[in-house]
Amino acid sequence: MILWGKRIGVAMAYGALTGVVSRLWEDTWSDSLTFGGSMAVLMLGVAVAMDIRKRAGKD
Repeated sequence: MILWGKRIGVAMAYGALTGVVSRLWEDTWSDSLTFGGSMAVLMLGVAVAMDIRKRAGKD
């Protein structure tokens, strides 16, 4: 459970970072929030996929 808490925290931090960088490239706030949120969801999806592969015994 703590591992997933860490993964969610890292995904949120990465999403915030990409949102800020997107805003620095003069995107609108709406675009920046959407981009940051989608990057956070993508990171969580990758973590889930890696967890599934690990449980299946594939590295």
